[in-house]
Amino acid sequence: MHAAAVEHPGAGHDLRGSLVAELHYGADAVLVVAGVPGAGKTTLLRRLFPSGGAGVRVLDSDHARTWWRRYLGRLPYRYWRPIVHTTHYLRLLRALRRAEPLVVHECATRPWARRLIFAAARRSRRRVHLLLLDVSPADALAGQQARGRRVRPAAFATHCRNWQHVVHGEHREAATVTLIDRAGAAHLSAIRFRPATPELAEARGVRVG
Repeated sequence: MHAAAVEHPGAGHDLRGSLVAELHYGADAVLVVAGVPGAGKTTLLRRLFPSGGAGVRVLDSDHARTWWRRYLGRLPYRYWRPIVHTTHYLRLLRALRRAEPLVVHECATRPWARRLIFAAARRSRRRVHLLLLDVSPADALAGQQARGRRVRPAAFATHCRNWQHVVHGEHREAATVTLIDRAGAAHLSAIRFRPATPELAEARGVRVG
């Protein structure tokens, strides 16, 4: 299937094997771009939002990792990984107070992290949309090798096992769930959001600008 765009893709919308040029979401969207380590989340976000996105806030844990590396880079990453995760989620909580659309890099394989995102979005009266980048373990390992950062085999196996629950889960709290594969992600040319308005911000009690 080839399509120009998907407007508000419905819950459980499976685009694997399809080539879609654009995905469209509402102004209050919290879009979680999820996948196992090496799936290509950061690559996709850097390509579609090279400058962070005009009027869109992009949160990638790589941003926190890069910041902390200046101070802790001499230590093995496993020792300061919790600090990176804490920084990433604190930035997420702050970003939810604003009216702009939010795009979040997230493995989604940790149940506590999913619960945190949904609970925080619910308190901010935001709608969470899931974009699941579904790739094979072999492709994900190749992605890890290409970026020069490998996940420990046991941890990666846990990510892959939990990922199957994510793909086949009901996700009752998600406004929409969209699955794409590696080819679909490479073909995707844009993720667009309607502009936030002062009226929407006032209704949600958040700040514009």
